[in-house]
Amino acid sequence: MTATGSERTAPTAIRDDPSIATVVAVEVAKLRRGFCLWFSLVLPLALILPLGVIAAVSPEGRGGDVWGIWFSVTLMFWGILLPMGAALYAAMAVRTDLGPQRVVYSYAFPRHRMLIGRFLALLVLWLGSALLLTVLLAAVGAVLAGPRAGLSVPMGVLVPWVGAAATLALCLVVAERWGTGPTAVIGVLGMLLGGIVADTAAWWFIPMVWPMRAVVPLAGIEASGVPLAPGDPLFSLAPLPAVAALSVALAAVLLAAGARYVNRKEL
Repeated sequence: MTATGSERTAPTAIRDDPSIATVVAVEVAKLRRGFCLWFSLVLPLALILPLGVIAAVSPEGRGGDVWGIWFSVTLMFWGILLPMGAALYAAMAVRTDLGPQRVVYSYAFPRHRMLIGRFLALLVLWLGSALLLTVLLAAVGAVLAGPRAGLSVPMGVLVPWVGAAATLALCLVVAERWGTGPTAVIGVLGMLLGGIVADTAAWWFIPMVWPMRAVVPLAGIEASGVPLAPGDPLFSLAPLPAVAALSVALAAVLLAAGARYVNRKEL
Protein backbone atom coordinates (compact mmCIF):
# COMPACT_ATOMS: atom_id res chain seq x y z
CA MET A 1 0.00 0.00 0.00
CA THR A 2 1.37 3.40 -0.93
CA ALA A 3 0.83 6.63 0.95
CA THR A 4 -1.41 9.23 -0.57
CA GLY A 5 -0.11 12.69 -1.42
CA SER A 6 -1.79 14.20 1.63
CA GLU A 7 -0.25 11.58 3.88
CA ARG A 8 3.20 12.19 2.49
CA THR A 9 2.97 15.93 3.09
CA ALA A 10 1.18 15.84 6.47
CA PRO A 11 3.37 17.84 8.86
CA THR A 12 4.67 16.38 12.05
CA ALA A 13 4.93 18.55 15.12
CA ILE A 14 6.69 21.67 13.87
CA ARG A 15 8.15 23.98 16.50
CA ASP A 16 9.56 27.43 15.95
CA ASP A 17 12.99 27.29 17.52
CA PRO A 18 14.89 30.58 17.08
CA SER A 19 18.20 31.00 18.84
CA ILE A 20 18.63 33.46 21.71
CA ALA A 21 20.81 35.59 19.43
CA THR A 22 17.97 35.84 16.89
CA VAL A 23 15.44 36.77 19.58
CA VAL A 24 17.78 39.42 21.00
CA ALA A 25 18.31 40.90 17.53
CA VAL A 26 14.55 41.09 16.96
CA GLU A 27 13.97 42.67 20.37
CA VAL A 28 16.71 45.25 19.79
CA ALA A 29 15.14 46.12 16.44
CA LYS A 30 11.78 46.68 18.16
CA LEU A 31 13.35 48.79 20.91
CA ARG A 32 14.96 51.08 18.36
CA ARG A 33 11.57 52.71 17.93
CA GLY A 34 9.75 54.46 20.72
CA PHE A 35 10.31 55.35 24.35
CA CYS A 36 13.22 53.06 25.26
CA LEU A 37 15.54 54.47 22.60
CA TRP A 38 14.70 58.08 23.37
CA PHE A 39 15.09 57.49 27.09
CA SER A 40 18.53 55.97 26.49
CA LEU A 41 19.65 59.01 24.51
CA VAL A 42 18.07 61.74 26.62
CA LEU A 43 19.05 60.53 30.10
CA PRO A 44 22.85 61.09 29.74
CA LEU A 45 22.28 64.58 28.35
CA ALA A 46 19.73 65.36 31.07
CA LEU A 47 22.32 64.40 33.67
CA ILE A 48 25.37 66.10 32.21
CA LEU A 49 24.01 69.52 31.27
CA PRO A 50 21.88 70.59 34.29
CA LEU A 51 24.27 69.06 36.82
CA GLY A 52 27.14 70.92 35.20
CA VAL A 53 25.37 74.20 35.90
CA ILE A 54 24.74 73.13 39.49
CA ALA A 55 28.41 72.18 39.91
CA ALA A 56 29.58 75.51 38.50
CA VAL A 57 27.47 77.63 40.86
CA SER A 58 28.04 75.49 43.97
CA PRO A 59 30.39 76.82 46.67
CA GLU A 60 32.94 74.12 45.82
CA GLY A 61 32.66 74.93 42.13
CA ARG A 62 33.20 78.62 42.71
CA GLY A 63 36.21 77.57 44.78
CA GLY A 64 37.75 75.87 41.73
CA ASP A 65 36.58 72.24 42.06
CA VAL A 66 33.99 72.25 39.30
CA TRP A 67 35.08 68.87 37.93
CA GLY A 68 35.08 67.13 41.31
CA ILE A 69 31.53 68.26 42.09
CA TRP A 70 30.31 67.61 38.55
CA PHE A 71 31.68 64.06 38.64
CA SER A 72 30.32 63.20 42.10
CA VAL A 73 26.86 64.67 41.56
CA THR A 74 26.47 63.04 38.15
CA LEU A 75 27.35 59.61 39.54
CA MET A 76 25.01 60.16 42.47
CA PHE A 77 22.02 60.89 40.27
CA TRP A 78 23.01 58.07 37.91
CA GLY A 79 22.93 55.61 40.81
CA ILE A 80 19.65 56.97 42.16
CA LEU A 81 17.92 56.90 38.76
CA LEU A 82 19.04 53.43 37.69
CA PRO A 83 16.20 51.59 39.53
CA MET A 84 13.62 53.90 37.98
CA GLY A 85 15.28 53.44 34.61
CA ALA A 86 14.98 49.67 34.99
CA ALA A 87 11.28 50.02 35.81
CA LEU A 88 10.62 52.29 32.83
CA TYR A 89 12.53 50.07 30.42
CA ALA A 90 10.72 46.93 31.55
CA ALA A 91 7.23 48.41 31.81
CA MET A 92 7.31 50.14 28.43
CA ALA A 93 8.92 47.20 26.62
CA VAL A 94 6.22 44.82 27.88
CA ARG A 95 3.32 47.22 27.51
CA THR A 96 4.04 48.20 23.90
CA ASP A 97 4.45 44.56 22.83
CA LEU A 98 1.34 43.00 24.36
CA GLY A 99 -0.50 42.47 21.05
CA PRO A 100 2.36 40.90 19.07
CA GLN A 101 3.34 38.87 22.13
CA ARG A 102 -0.09 37.22 22.29
CA VAL A 103 0.26 36.21 18.65
CA VAL A 104 3.73 34.75 19.20
CA TYR A 105 2.57 32.90 22.32
CA SER A 106 -0.14 31.16 20.27
CA TYR A 107 2.53 29.30 18.29
CA ALA A 108 4.69 26.39 19.41
CA PHE A 109 7.36 28.82 20.49
CA PRO A 110 9.70 28.58 23.50
CA ARG A 111 8.23 31.57 25.33
CA HIS A 112 11.03 31.86 27.86
CA ARG A 113 13.38 32.86 25.06
CA MET A 114 11.32 35.98 24.45
CA LEU A 115 11.67 36.93 28.12
CA ILE A 116 15.42 36.31 28.17
CA GLY A 117 15.90 37.94 24.77
CA ARG A 118 13.99 41.03 25.89
CA PHE A 119 16.08 41.25 29.06
CA LEU A 120 19.34 41.04 27.09
CA ALA A 121 18.10 43.53 24.51
CA LEU A 122 17.16 46.04 27.22
CA LEU A 123 20.51 45.47 28.89
CA VAL A 124 22.29 46.21 25.59
CA LEU A 125 20.26 49.38 25.04
CA TRP A 126 20.96 50.45 28.62
CA LEU A 127 24.65 49.78 28.05
CA GLY A 128 24.54 52.16 25.10
CA SER A 129 23.11 54.83 27.38
CA ALA A 130 25.83 54.12 29.97
CA LEU A 131 28.56 54.37 27.34
CA LEU A 132 27.15 57.67 26.08
CA LEU A 133 27.21 59.03 29.63
CA THR A 134 30.78 57.73 30.02
CA VAL A 135 31.97 59.50 26.87
CA LEU A 136 30.28 62.79 27.77
CA LEU A 137 31.49 62.81 31.37
CA ALA A 138 35.03 61.78 30.41
CA ALA A 139 35.12 64.58 27.83
CA VAL A 140 34.07 67.07 30.51
CA GLY A 141 36.81 65.79 32.79
CA ALA A 142 39.43 66.04 30.06
CA VAL A 143 38.46 69.66 29.36
CA LEU A 144 38.26 70.80 32.98
CA ALA A 145 41.01 68.80 34.68
CA GLY A 146 43.13 67.16 32.01
CA PRO A 147 43.07 63.76 30.24
CA ARG A 148 43.77 61.74 33.38
CA ALA A 149 40.60 63.05 35.05
CA GLY A 150 38.41 60.91 32.85
CA LEU A 151 40.09 57.62 33.78
CA SER A 152 37.78 57.06 36.74
CA VAL A 153 34.63 57.66 34.71
CA PRO A 154 34.14 54.21 33.08
CA MET A 155 34.17 52.36 36.39
CA GLY A 156 31.98 55.01 38.02
CA VAL A 157 29.30 54.59 35.34
CA LEU A 158 29.54 50.92 34.35
CA VAL A 159 29.80 49.20 37.75
CA PRO A 160 26.46 50.69 38.91
CA TRP A 161 24.97 49.63 35.56
CA VAL A 162 26.01 46.04 36.26
CA GLY A 163 24.57 46.40 39.76
CA ALA A 164 21.22 47.39 38.23
CA ALA A 165 20.91 44.20 36.14
CA ALA A 166 19.06 42.41 38.95
CA THR A 167 16.56 45.26 39.25
CA LEU A 168 15.95 45.13 35.49
CA ALA A 169 15.26 41.39 35.69
CA LEU A 170 12.95 41.92 38.68
CA CYS A 171 11.04 44.69 36.92
CA LEU A 172 10.70 42.66 33.73
CA VAL A 173 9.27 39.66 35.56
CA VAL A 174 6.90 41.87 37.56
CA ALA A 175 5.79 43.67 34.39
CA GLU A 176 5.05 40.32 32.73
CA ARG A 177 3.06 39.09 35.72
CA TRP A 178 1.35 42.16 37.20
CA GLY A 179 1.78 45.01 34.71
CA THR A 180 2.99 48.60 34.75
CA GLY A 181 1.79 49.80 38.17
CA PRO A 182 3.73 47.42 40.44
CA THR A 183 6.76 47.79 38.20
CA ALA A 184 6.72 51.56 38.67
CA VAL A 185 6.43 51.06 42.44
CA ILE A 186 9.68 49.07 42.40
CA GLY A 187 11.41 51.91 40.56
CA VAL A 188 10.18 54.54 42.99
CA LEU A 189 11.15 52.44 46.02
CA GLY A 190 14.59 51.92 44.53
CA MET A 191 15.11 55.66 44.15
CA LEU A 192 13.96 56.40 47.69
CA LEU A 193 15.84 53.58 49.40
CA GLY A 194 18.99 54.27 47.40
CA GLY A 195 19.32 57.62 49.12
CA ILE A 196 18.63 56.19 52.56
CA VAL A 197 20.21 52.77 53.07
CA ALA A 198 22.83 52.37 50.33
CA ASP A 199 25.63 53.23 52.75
CA THR A 200 24.33 50.99 55.56
CA ALA A 201 24.61 47.25 56.12
CA ALA A 202 21.03 46.86 54.83
CA TRP A 203 22.20 47.26 51.23
CA TRP A 204 23.00 43.54 51.05
CA PHE A 205 19.29 42.67 51.22
CA ILE A 206 17.77 45.28 48.85
CA PRO A 207 18.69 44.71 45.18
CA MET A 208 17.32 48.09 44.08
CA VAL A 209 20.01 49.93 46.07
CA TRP A 210 22.96 47.93 44.74
CA PRO A 211 23.71 50.51 42.00
CA MET A 212 23.85 53.31 44.58
CA ARG A 213 26.04 51.20 46.86
CA ALA A 214 28.56 51.00 44.02
CA VAL A 215 28.39 54.76 43.54
CA VAL A 216 29.20 55.59 47.19
CA PRO A 217 32.96 54.78 47.09
CA LEU A 218 33.39 55.65 43.42
CA ALA A 219 31.91 59.14 43.80
CA GLY A 220 33.22 59.67 47.34
CA ILE A 221 29.82 60.53 48.79
CA GLU A 222 27.32 59.19 51.27
CA ALA A 223 24.01 57.91 49.94
CA SER A 224 22.49 61.28 50.84
CA GLY A 225 25.05 63.09 48.71
CA VAL A 226 27.24 64.40 51.53
CA PRO A 227 30.97 64.12 50.66
CA LEU A 228 32.84 61.43 52.56
CA ALA A 229 35.40 62.56 55.10
CA PRO A 230 39.03 61.61 54.37
CA GLY A 231 39.73 58.08 55.58
CA ASP A 232 36.05 57.11 55.75
CA PRO A 233 35.63 53.30 55.48
CA LEU A 234 32.99 53.86 52.79
CA PHE A 235 35.82 54.74 50.39
CA SER A 236 36.67 51.04 50.27
CA LEU A 237 36.11 49.42 46.86
CA ALA A 238 35.72 45.96 48.43
CA PRO A 239 31.89 45.86 47.99
CA LEU A 240 32.08 46.40 44.22
CA PRO A 241 32.79 42.77 43.22
CA ALA A 242 30.01 41.66 45.57
CA VAL A 243 27.58 44.14 43.99
CA ALA A 244 28.37 42.85 40.49
CA ALA A 245 28.28 39.15 41.46
CA LEU A 246 25.06 39.45 43.45
CA SER A 247 23.36 41.36 40.65
CA VAL A 248 24.28 38.84 37.96
CA ALA A 249 23.33 35.88 40.16
CA LEU A 250 19.97 37.31 41.22
CA ALA A 251 19.17 38.31 37.64
CA ALA A 252 19.73 34.69 36.57
CA VAL A 253 17.47 33.39 39.36
CA LEU A 254 14.71 35.89 38.57
CA LEU A 255 14.84 35.12 34.85
CA ALA A 256 14.60 31.40 35.61
CA ALA A 257 11.50 32.03 37.72
CA GLY A 258 10.07 34.32 35.07
CA ALA A 259 10.75 31.74 32.35
CA ARG A 260 8.81 29.15 34.31
CA TYR A 261 5.88 31.56 34.61
CA VAL A 262 5.70 32.60 30.93
CA ASN A 263 6.01 28.99 29.76
CA ARG A 264 2.88 28.15 31.78
CA LYS A 265 1.03 31.40 31.20
CA GLU A 266 -2.47 31.02 29.77
CA LEU A 267 -3.32 33.08 26.70
